[in-house]
Amino acid sequence: MRLADAPDHDAADGPSITLSAALLRGDERLVALFAPFRECVLLSETLMHDGSTARASRLLMAEIKADRLDEIRALVREVCAKGSFEEKPTELDDVAGGTEWQERGGTLAIAAYRLFGGSTALHVTSGKIDPPDAGLQALLESPLAIIEGLVASTSFVEHVSCSRSASDVPRWHLGATLRDLRRFEEIVPQIIALGFEERKGKYWHDTVIAQAVGKKGWMAAQPGIDFAP
Repeated sequence: MRLADAPDHDAADGPSITLSAALLRGDERLVALFAPFRECVLLSETLMHDGSTARASRLLMAEIKADRLDEIRALVREVCAKGSFEEKPTELDDVAGGTEWQERGGTLAIAAYRLFGGSTALHVTSGKIDPPDAGLQALLESPLAIIEGLVASTSFVEHVSCSRSASDVPRWHLGATLRDLRRFEEIVPQIIALGFEERKGKYWHDTVIAQAVGKKGWMAAQPGIDFAP
């Protein structure tokens, strides 16, 4: 699998990204919900695990440069039967307006937002990702493949994501929690053995960065994303 169907780094940038049918995985509801977002300016996919368990969910997000929130709301209500979903206004402070839907007795959650600046975004979360090691499989097919073995032997994958904008290269991010009460310092020798170099407490291999996050976690990202203050 290739998260967010991200094009190669050598692919030319364009005014928009075409959301591929493969990314929707044959799910009729996803096909219908994302129909207005087939040509988008931002596309992101995240696989998230519930702690150290095998349960996982998938978040697919897309954004278009147009205010079509009312149209998207109507589409969601058409695709998702009212009796099967609970609908409520969004309570997020950083969006101009929006609505959220949660499937009753199911795992599908949908949110449509009007963003400041006139864009519209759709977020769809679904559970029961199969197989349980989907995060590690995604790493193998990503620029973060160099750390896949290290992750598999030392950590739980909390999330792995790929975001792509029409004007930038794909950006990958891994969040992991160390197993067996380890601390990040204990796996530093393995990170260095992979060819990483220390720079002020962070570790770099070309454009891939790895660093500790809190007491038990660590992250890796490419190209060169640094979320630490």
